[in-house]
This record gives sequence, C-alpha cells and structure tokens, in this order.
Amino acid sequence: MGFKIISDRDKDGNFIASSDAWTPERIEKLLDFYYPKRIEKRKQHEAMEQAEKKEKQENS
Repeated sequence: MGFKIISDRDKDGNFIASSDAWTPERIEKLLDFYYPKRIEKRKQHEAMEQAEKKEKQENS
C-alpha cells in the first residue's frame, strides 16, 4: 500500500488535507492528553519567566 493523504472537506465542500485541519491549539490539546507532564512543565516554565520579568523590572 502506498502513501495516501487523508483528506476532509471544509464547510464549503472543498477538500483539505487533514494536516490543514489541525490547528496549533488542537495539537497542544492532543499532546497534553498523551503527555500530561507537559502541562506541569509549561506552568513551571511560565512561572520562571514571570519571576525573571518581575526581577528585571525591580532591578530597572
């Protein structure tokens, strides 16, 4: 069996590749479902970034 692109149709009936239907938000949701530790790591990373920004503002 060869390579076959799976396609869907948009609201107007035009064919679109399935990869086109995967928005970044949808991909993030899927990855979070299969790799739940990503959520914790993302929160830790965001907290570190906020702390760094706050520290820079205080030092300015």
